[in-house]
Amino acid sequence: MIPRYVINPSDYYQQADPCDCIVIGSGIAGLSTAIRLSQKHKVKVLTKSSLSESTTWYAQGGIAAAIKKPDFWKNHYRDTIVAGQGLCDPEAVKILVKNAPKMIEKLIELGIVFDISEGEISLTTEGGHSYPRILHAGGDATGEEIEKKLVKYSQSTKNIQFYPNYFALDLMTDNGQCTGVIGLNLENGQLEIHPAAFVVLASGGIGQIFNLTTNPDISTGDGIAMAYRAGAAIMDIEFVQFHPTVFRTKDKKLFLISEALRGEGAYLRDCQGKRFMLDKHPLAELAPRDIVVKEMVRVMNETNCNFVYLDATHLPATTLKVRFPNILYKLKENGLNLNKDLVKVSPAAHYMNGGVKTDYQGLTTLDRLYSCGEVAATGAHGANRLASNSLIEGLVYGWNIYREIDRRLKQETAPSQLGPWQMPPVQKEGAQPLDTDKIRRQLRQIMTQKAGILRDAKGLGQVSGFIAQYVNHEALYNQKDKSKIELANMLTVSYLLTKAAALREESRGTHQRNDFPHTDDVNWRKHILLQKDKIIFEEVKDA
Repeated sequence: MIPRYVINPSDYYQQADPCDCIVIGSGIAGLSTAIRLSQKHKVKVLTKSSLSESTTWYAQGGIAAAIKKPDFWKNHYRDTIVAGQGLCDPEAVKILVKNAPKMIEKLIELGIVFDISEGEISLTTEGGHSYPRILHAGGDATGEEIEKKLVKYSQSTKNIQFYPNYFALDLMTDNGQCTGVIGLNLENGQLEIHPAAFVVLASGGIGQIFNLTTNPDISTGDGIAMAYRAGAAIMDIEFVQFHPTVFRTKDKKLFLISEALRGEGAYLRDCQGKRFMLDKHPLAELAPRDIVVKEMVRVMNETNCNFVYLDATHLPATTLKVRFPNILYKLKENGLNLNKDLVKVSPAAHYMNGGVKTDYQGLTTLDRLYSCGEVAATGAHGANRLASNSLIEGLVYGWNIYREIDRRLKQETAPSQLGPWQMPPVQKEGAQPLDTDKIRRQLRQIMTQKAGILRDAKGLGQVSGFIAQYVNHEALYNQKDKSKIELANMLTVSYLLTKAAALREESRGTHQRNDFPHTDDVNWRKHILLQKDKIIFEEVKDA
């Protein structure tokens, strides 16, 4: 059984002053929500690294919204539903796409300048979109531009108190309500308790449980793990989206090459130079990501290559220079010219479709705990996220959370009592130490091989067996050690993912089973929820 807390809360150094709301995470979802709440309320922002170190910063592709005719929200709705392959919540999608244009207006009001073409906001196409509706800022640096503006604006807001280099460990609960956060100050090693009327989880994804990922190093699934330990329901966690085109640099780091490059007309070729998507989908290279990735894996296996080629040599040099300056620069650093050279790419873990289950206002199954961004499962993405729907989802549902918390703060009295604490097992003297670095490498390797793009019962069973050795190992708990806490969270999230993937005996979207290769709407058009020791199957709502 997974312990309730990673560190015994009775060991806290001090209790901080209460506040109206704590936001965990500093990406687009967390900062935009904090900024709105700070207009009237006292807010704390806790982030494990610097304010700007978030998945948002690395989002190249753009942000989706139907802002220009003949496009319309109903088209965006249809494309999102199709990409989600039967698991989208139709109402959640409507909330997303109908409010998307308003969120673009809010970003412009904050000073974010989107790319312009012929006097209008430039719109491009990405995989799965039937109309050009992807907005960009700074060419292929959309996430970075948005993040920089949000950080600057939030720092000028007097009602926000920032806690960088601060590890949110666990959620405090009392009588089914979230009452605050237990945190570890990574600079001085002090364990601190932060009471709050409301908590918003916006802590990002889980990419670091896989060998290859576009996520930053901080994406170790902390938010999902702490929510699960506190009793919140986790939904659709088996659906992990792999980005098709990731480039490995000379220094062995991974660099995401935006899908927008294929939106402009770039091709995918196998290692023998043949285009392989033409007869696989009507949209060819612009097919939904799960289809592209599955075909890439098939081609790489058939040709015995660990890469395919991305070919933009036929595109105008001026287009590449204006639209993709960062990609051009990064490739030049690695001795490649996008105008002339084929670029070796391969899939990498990119986005968590599921997460902490929320309602349409962002409320989780634990009262006073809200969630938005990649850590949340709103139901809008289903089995496969439509490209560039992530940033806009964080904004839309962050807006809903702001309105709901603002309403409740005006009408309700916050919980006044802390605890009661459910003490985790204390590490025994002489407990066998663990090589956390080695176990982390082994976990990432086995998750990639057996629970990544292609899965089957045998492989998932092997992963489960590996995880069972360590997920509740006493050497990982009650330790003020960042690497041990991250490993405990990674094991917890891997346990949940593997459990849900083993239960879902079909292939759908980003969940592909070799032993169950077909989609089964009769038995599996439903969500899998994991909550403490319960497994809940929830029927998908019809449009």
